[in-house]
Amino acid sequence: MGSYSLKLTFFRATSGSECSKVHRSVNVSENCCVFSSTKMTLDAKIQQEYKILAEYKMLMSENLRGVYVIPSHDNPLHWFGVIFVREGLYREGIFRFSITFPDTFPNSSRAPVIEFKSEVFHPFIRPETRQLDTRDAFPDWDSSCHLWQLLKYVIYVLEQPEVCLSSSLIEQEAQEDAMGGRNREALEMLKHNRADFVASVKKCVQESQERVYENVDGEDKHAIVFEAWDQNVHQGILEKIKSNQPLETILQTQTATNTGIFP
Repeated sequence: MGSYSLKLTFFRATSGSECSKVHRSVNVSENCCVFSSTKMTLDAKIQQEYKILAEYKMLMSENLRGVYVIPSHDNPLHWFGVIFVREGLYREGIFRFSITFPDTFPNSSRAPVIEFKSEVFHPFIRPETRQLDTRDAFPDWDSSCHLWQLLKYVIYVLEQPEVCLSSSLIEQEAQEDAMGGRNREALEMLKHNRADFVASVKKCVQESQERVYENVDGEDKHAIVFEAWDQNVHQGILEKIKSNQPLETILQTQTATNTGIFP
């Protein structure tokens, strides 16, 4: 997989003061962020803001290989993400996605929705909506569930699609003659015609690479945007990463250029 320049804003949340900084940066405030159309009390809004910041802070402390996410500038309940798949059949895929939290988060039993921005041929991803079915791992979302766990599940099902064959919901949905939020064609192909399944996967991996420079997230200030490699802008950052310089030094350079380097 080649090198790409990924343009986004970086945040760190490792202490109370830094959480306040992130709070301002992502515009999680009563005046500027988009909350549910249902009226919320001020206490409920504050609780929602706190929970979102807590999720971001936990996410920053986890080692999620090849996954990068950032909250929307305009709506903290909507996040942008990209995954660089590093193992398995989807290896070298660059799949952008969005995360949408329920309006009543954290007081909702529904898991955040993962929606891919390009076609991903996978048994657990419904072609019509491009949404990932997460019911096997998160049948109900409660206070023990966190976003970093959901993102690890995304990595898991892309690196090991065979896990779909052991889903406890397959037999149930077969009896109901429905696949709910899944891709029946992909599931049957994975089960009975692996060669065709692999060919379809490789096709969507190639498409994800060809569309890497497209703007799929609109004009949001925190949208993830890829740029062509610019030696003058990006080489310095890459050298700092290779030489294992302190993260703070690298982040200062990234903040100055609003750019990150990801293999």
